[in-house]
Amino acid sequence: MTRITRLIIALLFTTVSLFGQNEFKRVGKSGFGFLKISPSARAAGMGDAFTAVANDVTTIFYNPAGLTNVESFDFSFNHTDWIVNSSIISGVVAIPFGRSGNLGLSFIKFDTEDFEETTVLEPEGTGRMIQAGDIALALAYALKLTDNLSFGFKAQYVEETIDIDKAKAITADFSTYYRTGFRDLTLAMIMKNFGPEAKFLSDKFKLPLYFNINTAMSLIGEQGSAFQWLVSAESAFATDYRDRYHLGTEIWIADLVAVRGGYKFFYDTEDWTVGAGLKLGVGSREIIIDVAYSNFVEYFDPPLRFSIGGSF
Repeated sequence: MTRITRLIIALLFTTVSLFGQNEFKRVGKSGFGFLKISPSARAAGMGDAFTAVANDVTTIFYNPAGLTNVESFDFSFNHTDWIVNSSIISGVVAIPFGRSGNLGLSFIKFDTEDFEETTVLEPEGTGRMIQAGDIALALAYALKLTDNLSFGFKAQYVEETIDIDKAKAITADFSTYYRTGFRDLTLAMIMKNFGPEAKFLSDKFKLPLYFNINTAMSLIGEQGSAFQWLVSAESAFATDYRDRYHLGTEIWIADLVAVRGGYKFFYDTEDWTVGAGLKLGVGSREIIIDVAYSNFVEYFDPPLRFSIGGSF
């Protein structure tokens, strides 16, 4: 193991202990909440236990180091019908450069339904409609440090808009992805949304910083085989909520059809998830279509996710 490899691993493990220190105190709230919403239907169907799976182009949202698993010019487009008449669209492309590493580009756009302005003098509404929304643009880079260990970095510009007022921030993700060589067993870590406080009008707020540790393994078969059963378990430590845990599974049949399930522990609104995928051959290319359903508390309609991706 090289000296730089040991340094990167040490730095990531150090962040675990930092969550108990002042700069990582749990603040009870943070801004840019849309960054916590899972964009990918595949990952959502597995209960977001995806950090150590990370073997498709949407890994840019969960673990940039996983981009080293992408071997062609891949893309994905994702749509989520979110709660309270809001929606999320996102897209990503990955560009492999062999031993020089892989690049990824992504965007996320969160839209809400327009709402009417109210004031103290006109609490029933002024008739003026207010628009609000968020956007995130990211550039990621991943490199294989050894045959088994990859490192990833993502820089992201985030903007939140309410009417004419905006909040802006730059965030960074740091991650690792380790292949043990045993039954597709992988280990992964990521620190997400690292950056300074943002400001909206006169109020300052922290970013939704969190640290995930995940392991995934094929119980039967391996990627690309006629039958594969994959399981994944993840711990998520954050500064704005209690520790949470994700369990997920994915079964591929004939490397053509996938069924998925997951469970998210200690969430206020979500618990179990299900999903499915279909892999289609188009000439020498592959197109993959994924859907996912997340169970929500009774006050909200459950979100539905749809993803389509493939290679150029």
